[in-house]
Amino acid sequence: MTKKILISPQEMRQKGEIKVKNIPVNQYQRNLKQELEANEGITPEIAIRIYRDMVIIREFETMLDKIKKLGSYEGIEYQHAGPAHLSIGQEGSAVGECVFLRVYDHIFGSHRSHGEIIAKGLRAIRDLTGNHLTEIMKSYWEGKILQVVESHEPDGSPLVVKGEKNKVLLKTNEEEELGIDFLLYGLLSEIFGREYGFNKGMGGSMHAFFTPFGVYPANAIVGGSADIATGSALYRKVRKL
Repeated sequence: MTKKILISPQEMRQKGEIKVKNIPVNQYQRNLKQELEANEGITPEIAIRIYRDMVIIREFETMLDKIKKLGSYEGIEYQHAGPAHLSIGQEGSAVGECVFLRVYDHIFGSHRSHGEIIAKGLRAIRDLTGNHLTEIMKSYWEGKILQVVESHEPDGSPLVVKGEKNKVLLKTNEEEELGIDFLLYGLLSEIFGREYGFNKGMGGSMHAFFTPFGVYPANAIVGGSADIATGSALYRKVRKL
């Protein structure tokens, strides 16, 4: 840490200018069809997953909002005395941030990071399905979170989305659906300060994390994760990780 910085008033107070180029605003005008044609990285399946992930985040946050304000959600009563820093309306930012990240890419959130945690988790689940996902769920906290999820899993039916001429555009499987329930249950339990939360309830809403999915601790200090994330990125770059 710097202990002393010498500043010359004559130099610092000299007249000058800061020149800034024009900043484009509201320039994006493509519709979905145009985006699919122009961007090879966006397929109909990915587009549907993006929308699905946004809907999951919105409903998760809406649920928390109702529980906090009304004490119930869909007929289920619960009193949550802790914080509920929501990110309703920012689903697109969270999912857009994570859609092209890999499992081993890290995110460091803010005090409103439920959406980012879910978005990164869903993205990791997609890559891990058929490749260590079940192993991660069984080994984390000795599989206790998974045991609760499995005991309440209705049937694990896959999600199937069809387009024109009955063409299948998206199809998940039982493992992926179980992973999604595992993610949502572990995060919600953490927010509620419960034993079966990802961090045994000790992190809560503003400090939740799940490193197997690349989700590192969020930060309750506004803007507090920027330097931590930068340091982590530098470490990985130097180590070529």
